[in-house]
Amino acid sequence: MTISKRFFPEIMPDNELAYFAHLEGVINSVDELSSLEITKTPTAYHFRLVPSLPKYNPMLLEELLKLHNVFHIKLKLSKSIKTSATIAFEINLDNS
Repeated sequence: MTISKRFFPEIMPDNELAYFAHLEGVINSVDELSSLEITKTPTAYHFRLVPSLPKYNPMLLEELLKLHNVFHIKLKLSKSIKTSATIAFEINLDNS
């Protein structure tokens, strides 16, 4: 799996490092040839997951939802998953 990170600080909190390790493990368990782009903004993390084959989309989406439900993290999913064959989602960093 290829991971590309943009605008990340040099030092990250341990809980964020643990989250990204879990995320990578879940994605690798379904599609080890996929690529993930993560962009950090002041208010959110933006993710763009491109599977190696479109047939992995349903399984990836299911596993991503399971992971985030375990951590009680609310995802804002893109509505164009079927047409673009990529899974784009966002995690808001604001506590409100």
